[in-house]
Amino acid sequence: MRLKTILTAAALLAAAPAVAQAPPAARGSHTATVGELAALCGTPSTAANFAEANGLCRGFLGGFAQYHAAMTQPGTRHRPLFCVPDPAPTGAQAAAAFAAWAQANTQYANDLAVDGVARWFVTTYPCPQPPARRGAR
Repeated sequence: MRLKTILTAAALLAAAPAVAQAPPAARGSHTATVGELAALCGTPSTAANFAEANGLCRGFLGGFAQYHAAMTQPGTRHRPLFCVPDPAPTGAQAAAAFAAWAQANTQYANDLAVDGVARWFVTTYPCPQPPARRGAR
């Protein structure tokens, strides 16, 4: 349930700027898929639409990561689902890595983009396992 709440909120956070800028008729009911986000993230820098595609990709990934960080900061009741290293990858590195992950995991292509991003983060940046607790003697 916790994961679903985080993913839903991240999706809303990431989609809000696009919905606010789109005319009402253009909004429709379409929700981005993993395959569509991967295509944006994998857009070559020589493509005419690179700036837009790159911005959408990096905004989606960055928004998800920032929301996760806010929800799991020390003092909250939520534990992190993933642990991004310090220093964190650049936006360009994250975009390329997500596109490569999606290409290698085509079984998720039609899943919601937010679900794929969560799966990618968890797979790519697992948190260290806490030390095992000693049993009571």
